[in-house]
Amino acid sequence: MWVELPDKASFVVINKSFSFLLCLGNSLIEFLLQTVTNSSTVINNYVTAGATYTENTVIVLLTMLTVLALSIQIARRYFIRVLRKFTLRLAADIWWLIYVILRDASIFLVVFMGLMLFWPGIYQDFPIAMPFAPLAIDFFAVALVLMLVVDTEDNSFYNSLVSIFVIIGSLLYLGGIVFVTESAVQLAKLPPTVATNTGNIWGFAYKYFNSMNNPTLSIYTFYVSITILGICGLVAIIYSFNGGVFKREIEPKANPIVKQADVPSPAQKK
Repeated sequence: MWVELPDKASFVVINKSFSFLLCLGNSLIEFLLQTVTNSSTVINNYVTAGATYTENTVIVLLTMLTVLALSIQIARRYFIRVLRKFTLRLAADIWWLIYVILRDASIFLVVFMGLMLFWPGIYQDFPIAMPFAPLAIDFFAVALVLMLVVDTEDNSFYNSLVSIFVIIGSLLYLGGIVFVTESAVQLAKLPPTVATNTGNIWGFAYKYFNSMNNPTLSIYTFYVSITILGICGLVAIIYSFNGGVFKREIEPKANPIVKQADVPSPAQKK
């Protein structure tokens, strides 16, 4: 059986068609690789932008929550003074409930959101105030644990300790935000010769207390602050499983602030 071979012209057409398909395949592969590379770059840019946005948002929220916790702690006497003016027990209970929720929630949220400051990876991505910001969260954590293990409402000494811890933590965090985190903004407004001089407070804070410029201080601050936070967490866990270790079990007491005698009866009103 004889097989008829294609002529020379057919060979040329087949060769050109094969070359065209080969070039088309190579172009398609290069296009797909370029698309994947561009997609990876775009995804990385989105991830970086999202991380930066999250860090900035948390820092701003922490600032507002710190101011709220400090304000509520300082305004305790005001809440008590207004509380004693209520003649309706329900209104007094609601007023005191609002105070307790704002006070406890603000301290808890500061500690919860402040955990971001214990990730060493962000120390080179965002100007964290070292050692002020992490230590501030530690003071809030100590206050939170103290409120957990003892009844601060019935003991003025422990209540004063909580107030001291909250005030110190608030001042450390707010001071770090103003003088360290915002130092780059202030230096940008100064003349170059003044901005590069560490004799002014902004230049000094930017050079020595900025986590992006002082990695040695940042890592040592991390070691100290994470140790304190770990101790607070360990105390909270132990207390959760065995509450009798840290305090005596006592009978619940009546609210020392709102007493039934403080609410005048209808006969007394007359």
